[in-house]
Formats: sequence, structure tokens, C-alpha cells
Amino acid sequence: MKVKKLIASILSAALIVVGVSTSSISVNAEENVTTTTSELSASKQYVAAMGAGWNLGNTFDGVDTDLTVEDKGEEAWGNPVVTRELIHSIKEKGFKSIRIPLTLYHRFTENNGVYTIDSKWLARYKEVVDWAVEEGLYVLINIHHDSWIWLNEWNGNAKASEYVTYTQLWEQLAAYLKDEPEQVCFETINEPQFSHGEEAEQLKLLESLNKAAYDIIRKSGGNNDKRMIVMPTLNTNDADTKVQSLLNLMQELNDPNLIATVHYYSEWVYSANLGITEFDESLGDDGNTPRKAADKFFSGLNETFVKNGFGVIVGEYGLLGYDKGDDCLEQGEELKYYEYMGKKALEQDGINLMFWDNGSGIDRLTTDYSWKKPLVGTMIQTSMKQRSSYATGLDTIYFNKKAENDIEIPLTLNGNTFTGIEGATQGTDYTYNEQTATITLNHNFVNEAYDKMANNTYGTFADLTFTFSAGAPWHEYLVKHSTVSIGSAKGTTADGIEIPVTYNGSRIRRMAAYGANGKIGPQSSWWKYLEYQNVFYPDYQKELLVVTNNFFTDDTVKGKQGPIRLEVEFYDENKTDIWLAVSGDTVTSEKSLGKPSVAKINVKVGKKKTISIKNLADGANVSYKIANKKIAAVTSKGVVKGKKVGKTKVLVTVTQCDKTYKVNATVQVKK
Repeated sequence: MKVKKLIASILSAALIVVGVSTSSISVNAEENVTTTTSELSASKQYVAAMGAGWNLGNTFDGVDTDLTVEDKGEEAWGNPVVTRELIHSIKEKGFKSIRIPLTLYHRFTENNGVYTIDSKWLARYKEVVDWAVEEGLYVLINIHHDSWIWLNEWNGNAKASEYVTYTQLWEQLAAYLKDEPEQVCFETINEPQFSHGEEAEQLKLLESLNKAAYDIIRKSGGNNDKRMIVMPTLNTNDADTKVQSLLNLMQELNDPNLIATVHYYSEWVYSANLGITEFDESLGDDGNTPRKAADKFFSGLNETFVKNGFGVIVGEYGLLGYDKGDDCLEQGEELKYYEYMGKKALEQDGINLMFWDNGSGIDRLTTDYSWKKPLVGTMIQTSMKQRSSYATGLDTIYFNKKAENDIEIPLTLNGNTFTGIEGATQGTDYTYNEQTATITLNHNFVNEAYDKMANNTYGTFADLTFTFSAGAPWHEYLVKHSTVSIGSAKGTTADGIEIPVTYNGSRIRRMAAYGANGKIGPQSSWWKYLEYQNVFYPDYQKELLVVTNNFFTDDTVKGKQGPIRLEVEFYDENKTDIWLAVSGDTVTSEKSLGKPSVAKINVKVGKKKTISIKNLADGANVSYKIANKKIAAVTSKGVVKGKKVGKTKVLVTVTQCDKTYKVNATVQVKK
């Protein structure tokens, strides 16, 4: 770890204990450190002291937007009431800061143009803020879901109800919290967005809101004259025009106690799993990967804000597929993301990360507040301080039979050294090549574990824990699998369809859908894979593949008849096709749907008959070619005309669902 990070930790403690302004701090640094804390701006010092942070999500920001029902407060979105013990556990896990989102909609009343926050709600919120302060945590508060519930309708008029409400709410918040210590900072609004206007107009609207909150906070007394004010970009996005607009405003205000904020959930097709499942997998023809995208993200923030003296809080970071089911993201590739994000944050002078947790991260229903995904929790906590090592490839190796050869597993060490495999003996069960950082599993060692799994049962037969000189351990799973078996099913376009699938240890990696003329389904105009959970998901316990109604109601699918081909890829590198047929509102899944077929054609001399094709998709490309033109003729529409008695064939070529099929139709011409 760099010395400057150690200094930042010392600085954090100093700020909390002494409670002095960041702008007055000067800490001596070792000569070999290029950037000392005394050289850092107040804004960057503050962010460095905040360190790694955590969001108390879906709690004080949770809200029922139906004003006719009783407000359930912090329990509105399913999380329990916050306890002092939860806040303590956040500190114990190594987090130095906490973001406590606050939604005020449903918690304020209006009387003759005066908007008043419920006093009990505000007092309860302050109680939790104070718990965090007492734990020594830095606290970031904001106005949260109000941004999309009502504030997004603002048109720029200072007399409009949205603007009046926003400014009055901030007047109350600033006054109520003015005596909080300087380790509490204010974020003007979460994920600002507007429902009308082009981007240029929306940037001006946001500038007005940021300035309004700034002026209110600075004039409200107490510690607010020098309190850190955190300002978001439009949509908290890191796009060039958005960060530049915010930078211009912050420089115009000429205030050392300002911090910028953005959010980062990686590239969508990886983060939400639209078929990109690996952290180093190509996102397209430009060579970009999720890892390279993270590099660009941090580089852009450095160039725009940090080099100009402003710290940056990444107020929310994570992966969008995190809470979409345990199988949405490939676990090892998810861990690599958190490891690398921690690494990038450790390298920065003025950028920190705050993990978004809506209740799917730390289990708030347990007494010890453990992580629901222990390996993810361990990686996040470890990455606050140091780098971890991992297998360069996937964390799972599949076997459909005993291993005939030894298994090589290359490692990415990230500066650490490999120390062993728990429960295995080096030299017998495995060897390690230090020069190439490669583990070689002895095939006899693998087969011994393989044999312990009963016949006709499938799944993980070994969980190998790799240990290293530093960082989190790595789990490599050995899985027994066999051929996937697919059954028949019936569903509707309104409800979707549940297809029986015997997975036999296999796991779905991604899926694409093809109709008559190519890709279909949401995002098919620009992307090749379907979105996990939103469009499809496997249920391994019930042995089902669920295709949701979101697929069938998409414009590329809605109203189309005929077969649809689902191309399913598995992590064991196998592929299979699953065929659907849509007829009206009914959807069926049948193995026989895949290939078009034609019946024998009997036609009399001088008469005509049209070739009938079964399993033909609407809009499919069909061509016909007669073998013997003396016996019969065929048109481009598939109409056969008998010429003389005899037998011949018509070659029918059908291109549909991204595949080409050739079938022969026998033609019998009679008198």
C-alpha cells in the first residue's frame, strides 16, 4: 500500500478526534511520497479521510409514493428498523464513511405554499446520523428519491412548486443539522434528472438547484459555513459534458469545501448480465472490457476534478445484477470487479467508493450483521486495504467424465505469492510453477474427488481454497455435469413460459433469441444477448428455464407468429437450441419446432398446388428450386404446376431464426 494511503488513514482519525477544518490540516509526509496531505486541497483531504464507504440503502429513502396509504417509514421497502448495532457493525467491517439517503416525499406537508418536514421523521433520521458520528464514521446525507418522484418535473421557474419545495426542504435540513460536526457532509440531490428539455437545458436546471442548495447551506449558520457540500453531475453520470458542467460551477463558486459525486455500476451489459459475464471479456469491436472501462472511469474523474483540486465521492458503486439472484453474475468474475475497484481507489488521492447496499449486501435481519454473500463481503472488506489474487480464468471447471490429464490453473497474483491449497498436499495433489504462476492439479487427485459423487448426481464435487501471502482466499470449484435435457411446455405471451430443463450440473451463461429475420427481444436492435432476470432466468432448484412476459411484449416479438429459436450457451462451453412457437397468445416449447418440414405434393397435369411448410416463421426467407422442369414448374411463392406425369423433387430453402434449412418436397404429377 502506498504511504500516502497510510497518511490518509491517520488524517481520518485526526479529523474525527480533533474535529478541525480540513482546510487547516497539514501533515508531514515522507520524502519519497510525491503528494503530501499538506499539498492536497481541503476537498481531496476530506475524501481521503472518508475512505471506503457504505450506503444505508432502501431505508430512510424507501417510500410508498401512494399518499393515501400509511407511511411505513424506514421499513417501507422491506428493511428492518435501523439499530445502533448495525451502524457499529459497519465501522467494525472497516468502512470509514456511511451514506444515509433520505427521501422526504410522504414526509412533508404543504399549507399555503409552505412545505414542512415531519418533525418525528427528521428527529429519527438525526438519531441514526448521530449514531454514525459517535462511531467515528463520516456521514453523507442527501435528498434522495425526491429527484424522480417530483423534482424531475421542474421547468426552471423559480416560482414553480418543485423549486419552492426543494429550497424550503433544504432550509429546514440545513438548519436542523447545522451543529453536526464537520465529518457530516451534505449532498444536494441524488441522481438528478429532468423529464423535459435537451441535455444543455437540463445541465442548467441542475446548476440552478446546486447553487440554490449551496447558498442555503452556507447562510444557515452553525458549522454549515465551512461544511463540505457534495454536488452531483446530471444523472450522477461521468460523461464528459456532465462532469465538465459541474466542474465549471464548482470553479465559479471558488469554495475549497466542495466535492463532486458520481455513481458507477460498470458497463451495463456486464453489470446487469446481458451476456457479458467476465470482467476481462470484450464488450465489442473496440477492445473495451469492464476492466478497461473502470480504468477510463477513474482516469476521467482524475483529469476533470482531482487535478483541479476537487475530491470525488463515488456515492454508489456495485453491480446491477448483485440482487437479481445468486446465479445472475458469475461469482468469481464479480469478485474480480470488487477487487479491482478497491485497487483503483487505493491508488487515488481524492476519490473514494461507497458500496450501494439495498439490503442484499449485509443481512440486516441477523444479529451479527453478516454478509449474505460471504465471499463478496470478504473481497470488499479486504480490497479496502490490499490487493487479492485469483485464478486468471473462471472460478469453475467442468467435467463430464474423469480427468485424463492434469489440470492447469494460471493465477493472477497482483503482487502476492501463492502459499497453498487448503487440505491438499503440494507435490502430490498439485504442483506449482512459480515462474508462470500456474497451479497444476494432479488428475488422480481430481478423480478421487470426482469418484466420491454418486452416479447420476451432478454438481460441485470439490471446493478448492487457494491461499496467498495477502488478500482474500480464492475458491476454485470442480463441477460434474452431463448433457442438458429439455422438455415441452405451454405458456402465454402475457405470463411467459416455464420450460422444463434438467441441467445436470450445467449453468447458463447467456442466451440470445432469433425470429424470422434475425435477433429479437429487448435491446436486439443494438445488442446480441438477452438480459438476465428481466427477460429470462434459470431456476436450478425447480429445473426450469423461465422466459418472462417482457420478452413476448417487446415490439420485435409482439404479434409475431411461428417459431422462435433460443440459443442457450453454458459455462461448460456447450450450446443448445430451445424452440418456441407463438400462436395467438399461446406459447409452446417443442423439440420438433426447429426444422421446417413439407409434405408430399400430389398434383394433376395442368393443375396447381401450393407447397405447405410446417414450422415456418412469419417473414422467413423461402426459395424453391425444381429438380425436373419437364415434369413440373414452381413459382417463387411455392406454387407447383404439373406438366406431365412423373415424379420429381422441389428443394425448399428456408432461412429463419439465423439458420438456413434445406428440405426436399416430393412432387407426384398425375393425369
